[in-house]
Amino acid sequence: MKGVTLSVSIKKIINDVISTLKLQPSPEKKEASFWDYMKSQLYFESTWEQKDLKVIENEIKKNLSKLDKKELTEMWKSTDPSWEKIEADKKVDSDEMKDDLTNEILGQVMDRMDDNYSEGNYYAQSDNLFTVEDKPTKQSSEEDFDDQSEPTVIEDEDINIEEDSFEDEDTSEEDEDIR
Repeated sequence: MKGVTLSVSIKKIINDVISTLKLQPSPEKKEASFWDYMKSQLYFESTWEQKDLKVIENEIKKNLSKLDKKELTEMWKSTDPSWEKIEADKKVDSDEMKDDLTNEILGQVMDRMDDNYSEGNYYAQSDNLFTVEDKPTKQSSEEDFDDQSEPTVIEDEDINIEEDSFEDEDTSEEDEDIR
């Protein structure tokens, strides 16, 4: 049950950060939010400026600073970077845990900017993609072909190959001597 509580805590921080970003004004347009501004960069430029990422990191760190040492440690232990450091028997202080968590949460916040995001499946395809089917415009011999059916398995004993079937009828005596 502990893992469920931790993922909810990380999820809560992600949701809180996104909510805050939706309330902050965009640096470009007064009627847009910082969240919208970042999403537009994703779709039009596929990159973000470091100063914009710092805004998100600062929001994450504000949320992490509300945690006590035990909560921070437990949350950190649920992340991938922690396992490498735990296996290496490396001592980690609170600042390093916060940095690891900040990077982990930043990645998940950025994933949520993608309109095709679905929880637990990052960058999932939308259900309505690739649903258009072309209808054949003319009759063809391939019309009966079923590309969804499984191929027929042919067993070795069903294959009847005679050596003579590979020889050309115009084979000269010289060619036969070579064989």
